[in-house]
Amino acid sequence: MSLLFDFKNALDSRVVVPAASAAVYLIYKKYEPSSPASAVLLLGITPGALVVTLHSHFSSSVIAAFIIYVSYWSLLATIVVAYRLSPFHPLARYPGPVLCKISKGWLAYVAGKGGKAHLYVQDLHMRHGEVVRIGPNELSITHGDITDAVLGAKGLPRGPYYDTRQHEAGMSLDGMRDQALHAVRRRPWARGMSSAAMKYYEELIQNTLGDLVASLKQRMNNPLDISEWMTFFGFDFMGHMAYTCDYGMLKNGYDKEGLFDLIERAMQDSAWISHIPWCLPYLLFIPGGSKDWDRMKALGEQTVEDRIALGSTHRDLFHHLMDEDGHEPVKPTKALVAVDGMLAIIAGGDTTATTLSHLFYFLLRYPTYFERLRKEIDEAFPHGEDSSLNFTKQASMPLLNACINETLRLYPPVLAGLQRRVESGMGGKMIGPYFIPEETQVSLIAYSIHRDPQHFSPLANTFWPDRWLSQEKYLSPSGDIIAADEVITNRDVFIPFSQGPMGCAGKNVALTEMRSVTCALMQNFDVKIADQSFLDTWEDKIEEIFTTRRGTLPVILSLRA
Repeated sequence: MSLLFDFKNALDSRVVVPAASAAVYLIYKKYEPSSPASAVLLLGITPGALVVTLHSHFSSSVIAAFIIYVSYWSLLATIVVAYRLSPFHPLARYPGPVLCKISKGWLAYVAGKGGKAHLYVQDLHMRHGEVVRIGPNELSITHGDITDAVLGAKGLPRGPYYDTRQHEAGMSLDGMRDQALHAVRRRPWARGMSSAAMKYYEELIQNTLGDLVASLKQRMNNPLDISEWMTFFGFDFMGHMAYTCDYGMLKNGYDKEGLFDLIERAMQDSAWISHIPWCLPYLLFIPGGSKDWDRMKALGEQTVEDRIALGSTHRDLFHHLMDEDGHEPVKPTKALVAVDGMLAIIAGGDTTATTLSHLFYFLLRYPTYFERLRKEIDEAFPHGEDSSLNFTKQASMPLLNACINETLRLYPPVLAGLQRRVESGMGGKMIGPYFIPEETQVSLIAYSIHRDPQHFSPLANTFWPDRWLSQEKYLSPSGDIIAADEVITNRDVFIPFSQGPMGCAGKNVALTEMRSVTCALMQNFDVKIADQSFLDTWEDKIEEIFTTRRGTLPVILSLRA
């Protein structure tokens, strides 16, 4: 009996609580449970059971509960932090801030606080080199082998960053992590973005351009926000293209439905939630926490219902996503098509508008390129010839495409990283000279990659479209002569639309839009900045909200003589 008594006495809080904390840590490390039920069990009920078992060792049950709960949570947190900072962690060799090594919550905080996560990671690369640890189990890499090793056909599947794309109807195309399932789901998109489908979309671009030019002519000689009008164009076109739906932004001169503001608010939440996707189930318990996403969902469903009621009068994107030609063995649900349809509106409308806004900012800041580009457009389309009638010619215009590429290089429309994951059982992955262990996320942040002097030099942070042109010698913006062999333009790591089997399905449509809008505006109007201060602060106001939030760019348009 005395031996049993001694054994029971040994089972006090000094032994049991640390042992329980260590056991729960191992459960989290191995299985990564994230549901609210598992959190209640492991973080609430387990220490509660210890209180019931050990309360007799304390002067009161209240004191027992306080000491055991605090000790349990503190020990669990200490074990987590100690391991993540220890030399035994698989990523211990890679540099990075202590706060990033401890928790991805720090980057979520940076992203949510001011939309400057892309600048934060860029600064880390400037201080630490081409591999930086930005999370306990995540690396940001700018090495030249990234596109083939990570995004290529034998690359890596998407990481948990994309889990926030889950909807009640299912996962949107851009959130699908399984490569095989993604390939199946992408088939209707491929048909919807084929060269045959492009013929109809080009007609829509011409019509939408007509609305843009006509509306701008009504507002000449007065300040207008060219960035806002790029948004009107992007969303009006995508409404026609995706659903044969007219949002009427160009004709009305404003966003009557409040669509753009709604998308911005929803995207702002995604910017930080995507870094810690495990928190999403908990946010659903907050009243009104998902109201913007709920409104977007309702808008998408209503748009689908309106399109079905309209009938298949045009071979728009909905026609292909709904598989109205009967190519697939099983037709998708209306709810799932609504999810992908809203993806098309956001990805197509907002990102194109962002790039066009950045482009006109650069052309106004560097008027030499404005004049050079206008000269190329005038030579390609002599006076009286409508540039929107020849998209093929636009695609072969060197400086036009160089200016667009340089804009996409400096400010890819999605400033966040393309996250991939080395899954358990893969045996790790070599990216250049770096071994990436299993269960590690790899982020390719285009903003950092495109500004790495190893890939784009000289003037990696400067708008210099000439780097995209084939020349025997180059003239820098300051007037210096640069030999061709001193210019590095690594097109292999140019990833504004991602690359590989999960690359952007609408890349060709987006580029056609950008070229045609640029040619139409420069053909029809003289463009002058209304207030120089907006040029001076444009880049400071850029925020990463999963997509890009930008400021205003007031210009004065006048009809070309």
